[in-house]
This record gives sequence, C-alpha cells and structure tokens, in this order.
Amino acid sequence: MKYTWNKAAWALLAGPLLLASCDKNDKGQLDGPVPTATFTASAPMAVGLTTSVTFTSTATDAAFYEWDFGDGTRGTGQTVTHVYATGGTVKVQLTTSGRGGTGVSAQTDLVLPPVTDAVKLLLTGGSSKTWVLDNTVAAPIVVGPSDASPDGYYAGGPAGSLPACQADDEFTFSNANLYTYNAKDQTFVAGNTGGCSAPRSGTSTFTFGSSVGPGIAMFEFQKPGTFIGVTDAPDLTYRIISIDATHMVLRAGKPTAGTIFQFKLVAK
Repeated sequence: MKYTWNKAAWALLAGPLLLASCDKNDKGQLDGPVPTATFTASAPMAVGLTTSVTFTSTATDAAFYEWDFGDGTRGTGQTVTHVYATGGTVKVQLTTSGRGGTGVSAQTDLVLPPVTDAVKLLLTGGSSKTWVLDNTVAAPIVVGPSDASPDGYYAGGPAGSLPACQADDEFTFSNANLYTYNAKDQTFVAGNTGGCSAPRSGTSTFTFGSSVGPGIAMFEFQKPGTFIGVTDAPDLTYRIISIDATHMVLRAGKPTAGTIFQFKLVAK
C-alpha cells in the first residue's frame, strides 16, 4: 500500500525537527563563540578647534558594537567617527555583543593634540598670518573692568568708527613666535592728548600656551611696550577668546589687570 503525504503533514513533522536542531545549551540559551572586542583608530585629524577620529571594530562573532569614547560620550556601530572638543589623553573602550555573549576590550589610551595647537595654527596660518582690526562691525574695541564685564567702561562705537591711522594697522604672527606690528604711516595713541602720531612699528617674540582665565589660548609679548590695537593696553598679555580662519576676538590684560581691552580682528 502506498501512502501519499501532503505539504501540511510534512510541515507538522519538520517543525519539531527544526527546533531540535537549533544550537542551544541545556538552559535554553543560544550558544556560540564569545565575540572579541578589538579595534583600530585613525590618526587624529584637526577640524577647526576640534579633533576627529574614526574607530573601526575588528571584532569577530559580534553583532552589536558600543563605544566609550573616553570623554563622557558613547556611540554605536562597527565604524564610527567621533569629534573631540578637548585635547589630552582619553581612554577608549569597545563593548561587543553576539550569540556567545559579550566581549569588552581593554581601555586604550588615545592621545589628542592640545587645543592650543589648533589655535596657533589658526593664528599663524601655519607659517605667518596678518590680522587687522575689524572696522566693518560694531564695537571693534570695547573696554571693561573685568572678564565679567568686558565692555563695562566703553561699549564700543559703530562700524567704521575707528580712526584711519588705527584701522590700517597690521598685526602679523609667525609660527616661530615672532610678532610684527606695521603701523603704516601713523599709530593711533590713546589718551586725551593722543591721536594719530608717529608710527610705532616694531617686532617682539612671544610665548604661547593655555589661557589663564577665560580664553582658549594666550600669548605674552617679551618686549616692553609691544601692543595690539591700543597703546595703553594694561600689560603684555593677550588672551584669545575665540578664533576661526578669518575672525578672532582678543582680550588684552590678565584676569587681575583691573582693566581689560577686547578687540575684534579679521584676517587680511
């Protein structure tokens, strides 16, 4: 006698067999190799005042990837690009998950360039760069008693208000820490008896590093009498409050100076 099996009967028979063939242990859990947790990192790349790094997992037997970037933030994905806002050394760690469980990498030190490196690159253009006071905007120069009130004494004039002998001054910074002031024909001398006077062009070396007080970097001239913008700046210290490829805000005076001057400059 012959028996004819239809598709429904085959399905009823095959179902338990398929389930029985799944790779499970006695506790009903899926088995498999524990995933590795290894990764590579690209060379840090400066992007403005930040640093970009791309991480790629080289883990095996993993289906999920979680990154601890070491700066208080996390991300997911087999390949991720992260942007760091600060410099220094961070500890990066990768956690992977798969059928066999979870793998955790060792914490790997990643050395990021200091933010001051990026600031100096913008200041000097990598070799030499010239800046001028931005006379096209309002309040190109303000004066105040402290960092908390940088314009408390003088809130600045309208766009185009700088004297011609001050607006044409050029301030050049080299990567070798040399500053050059070109007054052109005259220097604007501050004070009641001041005005457009004989040029005070000159040069000075400067030190460059992290800012003391508000700012992202700071430089200090080594030659007495050196200045930017105004002749009566409180000291030889200038803090960079903000900077990009074409604009910079400088603050003359240490936090303890008692009087500070703030300037808006534009790259020439």
